[in-house]
Amino acid sequence: MAAFLLAFNFLAGTAKERLDLTKEKAYTLSAGTKAILHKLDTPVKVRFYCTQTEGATPESVYLRTYAKRVEDLLAEYKQVAGGKLIIEKFDPQPDSDAEDSAKLDGIEGAPLPDGERFYLGIAVSLLDEKQAIPYLAPDRERLLEYDLSRAISRVVTPEKPVVGIMSPLPVFGMPSNPMMAQMGQQGQEPWVLVNELKNDFTVQRVEMDADKIPDEVRVLVVIHPREISDKAQYAIDQFVLRGGKLIAFLDPVPLVDSRTR
Repeated sequence: MAAFLLAFNFLAGTAKERLDLTKEKAYTLSAGTKAILHKLDTPVKVRFYCTQTEGATPESVYLRTYAKRVEDLLAEYKQVAGGKLIIEKFDPQPDSDAEDSAKLDGIEGAPLPDGERFYLGIAVSLLDEKQAIPYLAPDRERLLEYDLSRAISRVVTPEKPVVGIMSPLPVFGMPSNPMMAQMGQQGQEPWVLVNELKNDFTVQRVEMDADKIPDEVRVLVVIHPREISDKAQYAIDQFVLRGGKLIAFLDPVPLVDSRTR
């Protein structure tokens, strides 16, 4: 029995798998993240900045505990990437080379109640491309994988793919007319969807009566295509047949449309 327990502990100690017991598998790498990591053909460098303070204030203990979970996630990324992800760890102590490196990478230190600054950030780089997550806020832990995968994807593919949006709704916003502007009323801002897409893609408007979807468009987003023309439907059909990706949002009783009529 003793020999069995020793052998089991040895094998368990060498295992690198994490067990995710959350119902929604919040700490399991998504299929999208794994696809990004599997496609890496050039090593990507990830610099992880974390202050290893000796203080034992509640804030520093909480941040160090969170930093350990971040480090575990980075280890899982490295394992999935199969050697194409290089993890470097830095301790940005005051007036140190690591602190200078953190500032050059755009990493920001969070002030603690005792006046010290706690660095907890990530910089991702590939050749001349660099993306930084200045501060890993604990309240964004559920979005940590999204932020990290987005940073890796941006340095790997610096040229933004083109996404087309076709909709009769004012998704791109509406400028205010001169009379309304004189009364101090502003025009309508673009939808949040459009602004978020612009962070990672080149967003292009596609008219409702378009007879051809532009060749550079890789994904077409169609939102409530009310009264779409026959030639536009044919253009979408040809776009899909030649390999384009289509995302269509359809609703027979859209609330937003009823407000714009």
